[in-house]
Order: sequence, then C-alpha cells, then structure tokens
Amino acid sequence: MSANASHQAGKQVRLAPVIIAMLAAFAMLKIAGLWVSFSGAAAQDASEISTASMQAPAPVVPPISSPTSQKLFEQLAARQRQLDAREAALDTREKLLAAAEIKLDADFEKLRAERADISSREQDRAAALNQDYAALSSAYERMKARDAARIFNVLDEDILVRVAAGMRTQALAGVLAQMEPKRATMLTKALANEAPKPGVSAQ
Repeated sequence: MSANASHQAGKQVRLAPVIIAMLAAFAMLKIAGLWVSFSGAAAQDASEISTASMQAPAPVVPPISSPTSQKLFEQLAARQRQLDAREAALDTREKLLAAAEIKLDADFEKLRAERADISSREQDRAAALNQDYAALSSAYERMKARDAARIFNVLDEDILVRVAAGMRTQALAGVLAQMEPKRATMLTKALANEAPKPGVSAQ
C-alpha cells in the first residue's frame, strides 16, 4: 500500500511541471491575442481619425475687418482705378496717333500726286512754248532779212533771244546784217551766253 502511494506521488510530482508549462503557454497565447486585438482596434481608430480629418472641411478664416486692412484695401482699389484710367488714356492716345498717322500718309500721297500733276503740266507747257518759239523762228527764217531785222530791233530781248536761237545760222546772219548795230551786238552776246561752253554738254 505504501509502495502504490509512493508511486502515485512520484507520478504527480513529474506531471506538475508539464501542467505549469501548459498553463504558462496558454496565458501567453491569451496575452498575445489581446495585444493583436488591441493593435487592430488602435489601427482602425487611427485610420478612422485620419479619414475624418481628410474629409473635414477647411476652417473658415474670418475676413479681416480691422481699420488698417480696410484702409489698405481702399488704397489698392484707388491705385487700380488710377492704373485703369491711365491705361485707357494711353489706349485713346495710341488710337489718335494712329489716326493722325493715317491722315498724314493720305495727305502726303495727295501732295505727291499734286506735285506730279504740276510737274507734268509744266513740262507740257514748256513743250508747247518751245513749239511756239520754233514756229516763230521758222516764220522769221522765211521772211526777208530786212523785214525781220526791223521787227528784231524793237522785239523784247527775252523773246528775241529765244526766237533767234531757233533760227538757222545762215538766215540769222542775214537778219543781223540788217539790224541796228547796237541791237545786233546785244543779240550776238546773248546768243553767245546761251550757247554751250566748250567741253560742257548742254543740259
């Protein structure tokens, strides 16, 4: 009887460490489960807080209504109005200058056309006058030298020189011989001055 009791007691002593180890392991598993559960809950709470903060509207900043800021706003508005007025004035001035430039160009073109017309008329007049003098020169060439000389003695000097310059040399020589010596000398000098100088081409 004592041998069985001793055997049972020894068996219980050997099982005690195993039971203690199992209880310790179970306790550790329990603690680990609680930690995982707590960590998950904490992470979920943090995620919900972050999402809520992202979805929350931005705080409304109340408008500045101090006297200093109001005065600053008024100064900025006045400055902007001045800039707008200056820009409008510059735009108007630019348009006026453009219109004046267009008018000036038109006036210049008109003046140039008028000058060209005047020049053309002067050329036509000079050509017609040359034709008239050429006709007079031809008429005096056909006259008798004595009759032509009598007219040349009283003819205006400018007209006389131009008419005589258009006559043939032989016909003019006969008229000069019949003219008064003083008038003949004057006409000869005038024709010499009208003649091209040696070595200088007539313009």
